[in-house]
Amino acid sequence: MAENARQKPRGRIFAEGVLIVVSILLAFGIEAWWADYGESRDEVEALKYLREDFVETAQRLTSASEGHRRIFESSVRLLNMTGPTAPDQINKLTVDSLLMDLIGGPRVFPVTATLDALMGSGRLDIISSSELRRELAAWSAAMAELQETEREARVQMDQRFLPLIWDYVPVVTLDLTALTETYGDVGLTPSRFSRRYDALFTERRFENSVEERMNSSRNALERLSVAQELVAKILSLVDRELAGSAL
Repeated sequence: MAENARQKPRGRIFAEGVLIVVSILLAFGIEAWWADYGESRDEVEALKYLREDFVETAQRLTSASEGHRRIFESSVRLLNMTGPTAPDQINKLTVDSLLMDLIGGPRVFPVTATLDALMGSGRLDIISSSELRRELAAWSAAMAELQETEREARVQMDQRFLPLIWDYVPVVTLDLTALTETYGDVGLTPSRFSRRYDALFTERRFENSVEERMNSSRNALERLSVAQELVAKILSLVDRELAGSAL
């Protein structure tokens, strides 16, 4: 009886020790689970914001693609009018519109707030999908190439195309055509200087400059195609990750 009495406290001590160990392990397990839950919740929020950004960016890319295609098609039409002799008949309003298409040009400004925040804070690894992270990196590189192509096109336009046509076409007349198409009658009368399109179309520098605009728009369209494919893939991956989330 005395021996049993001495063994009882040891059993209780052992049980209490086991209970303490289990409690500690359980606490660590709960803490780890809560940390994982928090990271998963943050990832889902980041994915939702990424999706919003890239949906808006996809729309901007579509708009830019339409603008560059308009430049390309108008360039082709103008090139078909150039040569050593002027066309027999020149519709000045049509030429006004074609020239206006070549002035300016779209510029893509993607929505990058979420991606910039993730990269700037060093939290891009919160995105658990390595495939998605890889496509996001490829997207950044593709956008850099597209924006450089658009920058080069704008330099060409500013330095070679515009100075050339200003020698033959009054700016007021071109502006009037664009304003009328957008706002209707604004009370502005055409310039009293004539549009010398017959001379412009026989100018070799004009033909070369229009061809430059055509090639610039074609290059931009190629870059845009790559960017649009990446956006579609990124959105597909984001949707897949969101669908697989338990939150």
